[in-house]
Amino acid sequence: MEPQLAIAPEPGLTDWAVNVKERSLAAWGEHRVVSMVGLSDTMADLQRKIEKVAPFDEPVLVMGESGTGKEAVAQAIYLLGNRTTNPFVSVNCPQYQEGNLTVSELFGHRRGSFTGAVSDRKGCFETADGGVIFLDEIGDLPHSAQVLVLRALASKEFQPLGSTETRRVNVRVVAATNRPVDNMAEEEFRRDLFFRLRYFMLRIPPLRERGDDWLLIVDHFLRRLSERYGVTKRLSGASVKLLEAYSWPGNVRELSSVVTQGYAMCDQDQIEPEDFAALLTREPGRQDRTESLYDELVQDGTSFWDGVYKPFMERDLNRQQVRAIISRGLIESRGSYRKLMEIMHIPAGDYQKFMDFLRHHRLKSS
Repeated sequence: MEPQLAIAPEPGLTDWAVNVKERSLAAWGEHRVVSMVGLSDTMADLQRKIEKVAPFDEPVLVMGESGTGKEAVAQAIYLLGNRTTNPFVSVNCPQYQEGNLTVSELFGHRRGSFTGAVSDRKGCFETADGGVIFLDEIGDLPHSAQVLVLRALASKEFQPLGSTETRRVNVRVVAATNRPVDNMAEEEFRRDLFFRLRYFMLRIPPLRERGDDWLLIVDHFLRRLSERYGVTKRLSGASVKLLEAYSWPGNVRELSSVVTQGYAMCDQDQIEPEDFAALLTREPGRQDRTESLYDELVQDGTSFWDGVYKPFMERDLNRQQVRAIISRGLIESRGSYRKLMEIMHIPAGDYQKFMDFLRHHRLKSS
C-alpha cells in the first residue's frame, strides 16, 4: 500500500525520539521542541550512538551536510546527559571574525578592554558553565579563536579579554561542521583542535540516504502546520512522485521550506507540484545516488541483493530509487529480465525470487 500523508499523532517517532521530545518540552517548552523524525536504519544507528555518548563529559564532533539537523543532535546529547540542570548555549561560529569581538563573545571581557566595552561581560563559555556549549559550524571559526578554544578544551581555563585573571569552567563541548575538518589544511583548521574535539564523532546521514524518512518528515511538518493554521492538507500523488525522485541537496531544512510553501500556495486540500516546484533545485556536479549505485552494480561487481535489496528492505532506499535502477538496467538489457540479472550479478537460480520481489513491491518497470 502506498504511504498516506495524513495528519497523524507522532508520525515517524521511535520510542527514543518520543523520549527526547518529551525531555525537550520539559526543559524548554513549546518554543524549542526537538523532534528527530525517521525510522530508517541510518537514523536508528545515529540515535543509538547519541544514547551511548550522551552520559560522558568528553567533546563530541558532529559532522553532516547543511540542513541535516546538527543542532538537534547536540540538543539530544544534552537532554539525555547529566547536565540538564545547567544551560545549553548555542554559538554560531560563522558570525565571528578575527578580532576582539570574537574573544569577547566566547570568553567575555573586562570593562574598558576595547572601545565600547562599558561593563564587564560574561562570554558563552562562562554562561554555559556546568552545562553544554554547542559550537555550530566550527570549521568556520577564525584561526586565532581556534587557539583559545583549544586551550579551554585542554585546561578548562580561559582569560576574559582585558583580564589577567584565569577562570575555570566545567563545560561539555559539542561542535558541528559541514566542512571536512579532518582533511582541512592546518592554516584553515588546527589539527590539534580536531583531535581534541573528536573524542566522539557522529555523522548525520543526508536525507537522500534515509530512504522513505522524507515521507514521515513531510507528515510531521504538515501536522505542525495544520495545528498552527487550522487547515489540514496533504500531498497529491503527483507531488509524492516528484519529491520521491528528488535528491534533497538542502536536506531537512530544504524539505521544510518546500512543504511550507506548498501548504501556503495550495488552494485545495491537496498540494500539487505547481505549488512548490519552483523551489526545487539540482546541486551541480553531484551524482545522483541511483546512478552511483547502478555503477557499483555494473562496474564494481556488487550484487543486487547486497547493493540494492538490502538497503531497500532497511528503508535506506525508496521505491522510486529502486525503480530508477531497474529501469536503467532494462534499457541496457533491451527489456530482458534474465539479462538484467546478469548485469546486476544475480545468480540465475534466483530468477523467481527476483521477479517475486519486483512484483511484491511494485518495482517492475513499464
